[in-house]
Amino acid sequence: MRKFRTNNKPSAFSLKALVFLFFPLFINAQEFNIISQQVTLSQSPMTSDSLILNGSIGNNYREVDSGDTLFLKSGLWNIASGIFSSPPMINASFPDTINRYAKDVYAQAIVYDMNGVQNVELKVQIGGSVDQLTIPMEAIDDSTYRVDLHDSLRSVLNFRAKIVTIDGMFNESNTSFSAPHLQFANDELTMRDSIYSHYPDGIPSGKWRLFSFPGDLDSMYLPPSNLDEGHVFYDWDRINKNWYKPDSMKIGKAYWFKHNYAESVIFSNKDVSGYAVPLEEYVIELNQGANMVGSPFSFPVQAVLSDGVKGPFRYGSEEGEGWEDVDGFEPWAGYAVYSNSDTGTITLKPFTDSIVVNRFLNEGWRLELDVSSDGYIDRIGAIGRKEGALERRDIHDLPSVPSLGNSLRLLMDIESDGTFDHCSDIRSLEEFNGVWNMQIQKNGFQGDVEMTGSIKDPLPADLRFGLIDIMNRRLIQDFPGNGILIKDQDVAIHDLILIAGEESYVNQMIDQIFSDIPEEYSLGQNYPNPFNPTTQMEIALPVTERISLSIYNLLGQKVVTLYTGEMKYGYHTMRWNGMDQFGRPVSSGVYFSELRTKSFRKTKKMLLLK
Repeated sequence: MRKFRTNNKPSAFSLKALVFLFFPLFINAQEFNIISQQVTLSQSPMTSDSLILNGSIGNNYREVDSGDTLFLKSGLWNIASGIFSSPPMINASFPDTINRYAKDVYAQAIVYDMNGVQNVELKVQIGGSVDQLTIPMEAIDDSTYRVDLHDSLRSVLNFRAKIVTIDGMFNESNTSFSAPHLQFANDELTMRDSIYSHYPDGIPSGKWRLFSFPGDLDSMYLPPSNLDEGHVFYDWDRINKNWYKPDSMKIGKAYWFKHNYAESVIFSNKDVSGYAVPLEEYVIELNQGANMVGSPFSFPVQAVLSDGVKGPFRYGSEEGEGWEDVDGFEPWAGYAVYSNSDTGTITLKPFTDSIVVNRFLNEGWRLELDVSSDGYIDRIGAIGRKEGALERRDIHDLPSVPSLGNSLRLLMDIESDGTFDHCSDIRSLEEFNGVWNMQIQKNGFQGDVEMTGSIKDPLPADLRFGLIDIMNRRLIQDFPGNGILIKDQDVAIHDLILIAGEESYVNQMIDQIFSDIPEEYSLGQNYPNPFNPTTQMEIALPVTERISLSIYNLLGQKVVTLYTGEMKYGYHTMRWNGMDQFGRPVSSGVYFSELRTKSFRKTKKMLLLK
């Protein structure tokens, strides 16, 4: 197993047709005769037609029951038969690295066997194929066999091979698979691969895309980039949680790329050679948080994610810009995965014979939530309950995955503290009833949004759902059977509440939630009034949006801003301590409180008496 690393091996290659010469194989079976007249019979009377052999040390090899079978079990005969039934011994040699234009590259085997060697073959499996090719190995002497690793094997797909031999008694031996670092030439590895590439037509203009390089290039240098000059690369800084422009690439990592050229951009190793990594398990070690990763293999592979790792998630498709949950890793594509610790790993499996399928029963239920708009998608949202999960934030929940550019997101408030920063909220099976607070967030665009749900695990028979559209004060009772269409109302945030549980609980919570949603904006009169030095006022917001609440004097001068920023829908109590913006007490007199939103403005008069 090879750990994730950056190799400094050499370079590239093109895909060629595989041409092999197969030679006729002739097998000469060996006769094995036992002449009964030459064997001393037991002195015991025979009870059947069986033949009982007496060994040279004087005892019967085996007491025989009735039947017409010859039994050979003990003594010197057992020793001899054990030798002749042993499979061949193979001492194999296979190159660790194969250069693209190297001559006389061989796989070799030295085979030892008492029965004589019937045939020796090289079994070859090309990357991306489930079939194995058989190539006969040529005998150099009585025990040495060799086969040329032909140019047709040397492609960006790489290959793995093992040696299989059969002796004169049809006993079979085989080695484990070996796989080389295989050099490919300049311009052999290209994104324009109609069979395996995720981007066979290249990366389109004006779109943010995650991509990775499916090979280990001799030079991973990235020149300075700027979108104003044509294109740009970005990487995610997990510590500072911001974007930066990398100066080099690493194998197994993915990078954000955008360009404004007229034609799609197709990556290849045009000016640099490189190596196809060996076709064996490839481990990518993860950092805690979001990781941008890619496969080093030039054909699709499956992966095993360690505990606490979620994904892979791919960004952007023909259906829109945004994240979606996918299976497997394709060459040239980039993916986001989330790890709950610095010990998380992804193990890429180039061949499915090494994948172990989990066969445990998943206790619980899961409702996957998708949102889409014209040109934007988010398909990684989910709620549910699961064995081992908690009611609060834990490893079963997926935090928001970072992305660039305009976006559509469905986010959860897991801790009920007004922070919407998770894509999924999976809770404990110890509870049955629950309320999930969600927001659809639109960044940089306007348009209608549709939300749909799909159930991935069997639901408890008495589980019911209720979905409340806060802004429009409406109840969607048949969700997820039917989706919900939210008409564009020129707002960036749209609040939803999903209730799941017993029918009586769902109905009770629906009534309570509607009573907590104001029907209109309002700014209440402060109390006490007059006041000295502290007073408070109530505000009501029917939707979550950006507001400002300020205090002015009689001259219209702003004294202090009590709050500015986004505030959740509902009823809120705000306080003023009679101080200005510099923390100085203001004088007695008449003041005005003012509440402003995008579509609402209200003032109230108040009196400070000292």
